[in-house]
Amino acid sequence: MKQISLIKDLQNRLPWDKFVNNMEKEGFFKLTNIKTSKVSESKFNYQSMQSGHVMLVGDPIQASAIRDTSHLHIRPYVLFRPKVESQLRVILRNSQKFNIPITFAGGKTGLSGGYSNYGIIIDMIDFQSYKEPMRFDFKINTVRVNQNVLVSDLIKYTLLRSDNKLIFPVQPASSYKLPVRVGGLIASNASGITSGKLGSVENWVDTIRIMKPDGEMAEIDRNDPLFLKIIGGNGYFGLILSATFKLYAPETDLKQVILYGYDIIHAFNGLQSVLDSKIFPLVSEFVISAQELPGKFNELGEKNTKGKHIKWATLIKGSANLVDKFIDSMKIEAHCEWKILSEEEFQEFLQERSAFALLIQSKDRTSDFIAFPGFEDILSEPKNLPEVIEMINDIFTKDGFDEVIFGYGHINFRKGQGLLLHMRLPVPIQYFYKENESNLKLICETVFDVIINLKSEFNIKHKAEHSPGPFRIWLDPKFRKLLRKETESGEAFSNPHLMIFDELLLRKFKVSLVGLQSIDEQLSMSEKKDLFVSAMILYLSGE
Repeated sequence: MKQISLIKDLQNRLPWDKFVNNMEKEGFFKLTNIKTSKVSESKFNYQSMQSGHVMLVGDPIQASAIRDTSHLHIRPYVLFRPKVESQLRVILRNSQKFNIPITFAGGKTGLSGGYSNYGIIIDMIDFQSYKEPMRFDFKINTVRVNQNVLVSDLIKYTLLRSDNKLIFPVQPASSYKLPVRVGGLIASNASGITSGKLGSVENWVDTIRIMKPDGEMAEIDRNDPLFLKIIGGNGYFGLILSATFKLYAPETDLKQVILYGYDIIHAFNGLQSVLDSKIFPLVSEFVISAQELPGKFNELGEKNTKGKHIKWATLIKGSANLVDKFIDSMKIEAHCEWKILSEEEFQEFLQERSAFALLIQSKDRTSDFIAFPGFEDILSEPKNLPEVIEMINDIFTKDGFDEVIFGYGHINFRKGQGLLLHMRLPVPIQYFYKENESNLKLICETVFDVIINLKSEFNIKHKAEHSPGPFRIWLDPKFRKLLRKETESGEAFSNPHLMIFDELLLRKFKVSLVGLQSIDEQLSMSEKKDLFVSAMILYLSGE
């Protein structure tokens, strides 16, 4: 007899019949497949789905179609797409009543598998608290916005409605290319291309309207103890419905410049001097390559007879005074060239920089790679980055992966915390085939080793910008303890990542639930690695 998987075992233990029966009594429709052969059935199914009252239950094709960009997926048993608060309240209360793990999907642009779940996923794409998606108040320069609004739309309409006088202050580079939505923006405490000067979401949100795990509504501000648990909280402690943001009035004498050069070590030294001098333009982005920069960036500079290429570039936008200070600080150490850009030219480079989230380069040009985002936010002082990159590539090559020769990121991340560099593991596509379990294990072990060495050798915390998703649960016993306590008291949703990890602990150490916490606090490094790898493989294998 085939052994049942851990995920399937956890899924089968849940009281699905009782939950589904309760939901049907409350007016929801159970849909186990979608047939389109008969017009009458198609019309009924379509109308049901449009109502927001549908439960898509157990269908192996439909229920597995919900994906993000992390490669960390678990097939849910029930999928909801509610439209109004009354529907949402019924779902939350019943999921808590039957202790069924629940997670929430927004733009599906996450890099950490945050909403992966063998229980219930609520797709929030159709949900809106207010009929008016965005409401601007230019007397106090704020905007109230629904959770499902695209951040790209919010950026665009803030400029249009304010006659180019105000900007939306949180601008993830990925929002230029991917459907980043406001709910996910807040739940991950995102920042982006303006973070050097303006910081992250927590610096600009005034109030957040949420639904708690018990279905009750609350509007919280920064004086509420719940505020900082919701911002960056992955939706674990409350579901974001809408929020009010402050808007920012930028300087009027903005100047756009691109700086570039041939020596990466010199570039990092220059950026260290910028950081030390506390020079924070409105936008300051950075790209590097050990060989040559791609696309438009490759057109910079002069190629000599040996085919010398530009190895780094920075995009700077800010007041003329700050931009000039930035150039003066850089040129001493970085031996760089620079040119002033028009706004149109600057946006073209910025759009190309935004596309780098989907790009990976390695020395092997003969294979196709997936850029695996396991540890990708490396927040460090610029002067330390050459050593950091060397350490990461040493781990990659030790485990049989190619070195990474390309990276990108934010200068002066979140008001001067350092340079945030994005690097990803170049994984050959065939490693993700189901029969290659040994290769999946190697991916997980490599990610763990990088995370641990970043912390132990350089005091760099993983996932400094992007949502940590289950990574925080896999790696932080103090957070697991907090989440167990909050879940038991009803202050947090039943969490699939915690349930999976706890099941791994119980099976590994053959303890009861009562003894689980003491075991968890005394894990050796080898045990931590084994549990991390075991958990991550479950998600990578797509159970």
